[in-house]
Amino acid sequence: MAKIIGIDLGTTTSLVSYLKNGKPEIIPNKLGKRLTDSVVGVDKYGTIIVGEEAKRILNGTKIEEIKRSMGTNKIVKLGDKEYSPEEISAEILKKLKEEAEDFLGEEIDEAVITVPAMFNSIQKAATIKAGELAGLKVERIISEPTAAAMAYGIENMEKYQKILVYDFGGGTFDVSILELDDGILDVIATSGDNYLGGKDIDEILIKNISAKIKNDVEKIKLKLEVEEAKKRLSTLMGTDIIVPELNIDYELKREKFEELISPLVNKTIDFIDKALSSTKLKREDINVVLLVGGTTRIPLVQETLKKIFGSKVKKFTDPQEAVALGAGVQAGIKSSEISSEDGLIITDICNYSLGVASIGEYQGIIMPDTFSVIIPKNSNLPCTKSDTYCTAVDDQTSVNIKVYQGENKLVYENLFLSEFRVEGIPKNKAGAEAIEITFGYNINDILTVEAKILSTGVTKLIKIELNNKNKENSDKKGSTYKNSSYYSDYKIIMEMAEDKMSKLSETNREKVSNLLEKMKEMLVSENKEELDKLDSTLTDLLFEV
Repeated sequence: MAKIIGIDLGTTTSLVSYLKNGKPEIIPNKLGKRLTDSVVGVDKYGTIIVGEEAKRILNGTKIEEIKRSMGTNKIVKLGDKEYSPEEISAEILKKLKEEAEDFLGEEIDEAVITVPAMFNSIQKAATIKAGELAGLKVERIISEPTAAAMAYGIENMEKYQKILVYDFGGGTFDVSILELDDGILDVIATSGDNYLGGKDIDEILIKNISAKIKNDVEKIKLKLEVEEAKKRLSTLMGTDIIVPELNIDYELKREKFEELISPLVNKTIDFIDKALSSTKLKREDINVVLLVGGTTRIPLVQETLKKIFGSKVKKFTDPQEAVALGAGVQAGIKSSEISSEDGLIITDICNYSLGVASIGEYQGIIMPDTFSVIIPKNSNLPCTKSDTYCTAVDDQTSVNIKVYQGENKLVYENLFLSEFRVEGIPKNKAGAEAIEITFGYNINDILTVEAKILSTGVTKLIKIELNNKNKENSDKKGSTYKNSSYYSDYKIIMEMAEDKMSKLSETNREKVSNLLEKMKEMLVSENKEELDKLDSTLTDLLFEV
C-alpha cells in the first residue's frame, strides 16, 4: 500500500510526518527544519512561495494565519489574484506534500490531516477541500488533541489513564479529556476556543508596545521582533525589543509579560474546568496532563498548570511536534503499517450539539427559533437520539424542520446544516399531533435525520454529510459577528474592551459599549473599512483611559 502521511496544518506553523519502523517521524523541509511557517506569498516574479521565505516578506504580498478563516467566504488577495482560504491552505499542503515526496522518494496521494477540536463541520469540510486541491485524498481528519494523545498512547498502551491534553498553539486553544484503557483511546470531553493562541499574545504585546501602529509593513516588522522576544522570555527574565526604523527600543521584563498575558492563560483554565464539569470529573481524577503546542513553552503556562496538577504535567520532547506525530500514527494505522492488534482504537465524541429549531423559552419568553438539542455535545459516537414535538397551531398539516449545530440558545447564532419539509399531518387541534425526530450521528460525520408523524406512521429521512457541507448555503441562514471572516482580526481589542468596562467611568463605559456594538454590526456586514476606523478609535480610547 502507498505511504500515507500525517499533517499538522497549523495556524502559524505546519509539520508533516510518516511512520518509520512502527514509529512516527517528522519529515524535515529542504532547509533542514522540522517546522514550516504557514505563510504563503508571492515573489517579485509573481511566483507563489511558502514557508520561511514568504514570512520574511515585508511589502504585504503574503497571507498569514489563514487557518482562522477556514470555513468562511473570506477572499484574500495575493499579488493580482484572489484566493479562498481553502486555496491558500492548499498551497501550504502542496509544499508539505512535495517535501515529503522528496524525502521519501515516492509519490504521496493521501494524508491524515489534523484540525482543532472545536472546528465545526464547515471548517472540517474546508480542510478536506484544501487537501483535495493539493492533490491529497483526505479520508480521515482527527482533532489535534486526539492526535497528541495518540502520540503518547502508542508508547503507553498498557496503562489505564485519564489524560487531559492541553493544546495551546499558535492560533487555537483546545482541551480534551481522554481515557486510555488497553489500547482503546476514548475521547470523553472537549472544550476550547478557535480564536485563542500565541498570535493573540503577540497582538497584546504589539498593542502594549505601540498601539498607534497601523501601517502593515511597520506592524510586520514589530511582529517579527515580538515573536522572537516572546521565545527569549521562555529562558530569560527580560529582553529588549528593538526596531530602529520605528523608534522602538522597549525593555520587556518577564514579570510584565506575564501580567499582560495572564488573562489569556486564566481563560484556558476556565476551559479545563468546563471540560471537566461536563463529564463530572474533578481535577484530581486526571492521571496525566500533556502539554501540546508552542505556547506551552511559556513558563507562566507551565507554572499555572503545575500549581493545579503538580507532577502529573508531562512535556513532549518538542510540544510543537506532538500533533504531527500523532497524525503519523493515525496514518500508519490507516495504511495498516501498524497492525490492528498493536494499534490504538479511537472512540470519538460529538464536539457540538445537534438539534432543530423549535418554539421554546428564551429569557422567560416563549418564542420561535429557539434551539432544541437532540444530540448533546460530548455524546459518544456513534449515537442515536430522539425527541418529540407537537403541532403549534390548529389544523397544522406540515412542518419545516431546520437542523443546526452549536451551543447557543437561538438558532440564528448556530450553524445551519439543512432543512426539509414534512407534509401530511392530520388536521387537529394545536398540540394534538406529534412528530418524533430522530438523529443518528456516526464517526464519519454523517448525520441522519428522520421525522415520523406518530399518528400515521409516515416518515421522512434525510442524510447530511457534515464534512461535505456547503458553506455558502449555511451562510445564507444568518450569521453572528463571531462568524465573520474578520472576527479574529479584532477579537483581542474587543475582549480587552469588555474586560475593562467595569473599571471605566460611566461616560467612557457608554462610549466603549457603543463602539463595541458598532463593531459587531460591521463584523456581521463584513465592512472592513469601517472596522479599521472603529478599531483605531477604540484602541485610542482604551489606552487613554
